[in-house]
Amino acid sequence: MMVSGLSAHWRTRATELERFAPAAAQAFRDAADQLEASLQSAEESVTLREAALLGGYSVDALQRMVAAGRIENAGRRGKPRIRKAHVPTKPGYVAPLQNSKHGAKFHATAVVASVIAREKTP
Repeated sequence: MMVSGLSAHWRTRATELERFAPAAAQAFRDAADQLEASLQSAEESVTLREAALLGGYSVDALQRMVAAGRIENAGRRGKPRIRKAHVPTKPGYVAPLQNSKHGAKFHATAVVASVIAREKTP
């Protein structure tokens, strides 16, 4: 069975179980929802600039990878995009955390370091 067909299979199973085990049926529906959201997220594409922030490679390097065919172009010619699932991550790179409400960027290691520093302070 293909992964893309699992959510439909789980929903069918949930319908079969509904009369006898409502909690189990709900668990199957929840799993199907999570799988569909995950598959949809993997198909979402980002600009080269967004991909650079996610993976640590420069926009120029990503452009060369797309042009060479190492990364599939999910956009159109002259305006490339990369699927989130295909964004390459530079070794050792840690993507900054994004606070979407205020647009502020937080670096994960900086946040952890500040928490540890606060715990050490008497």
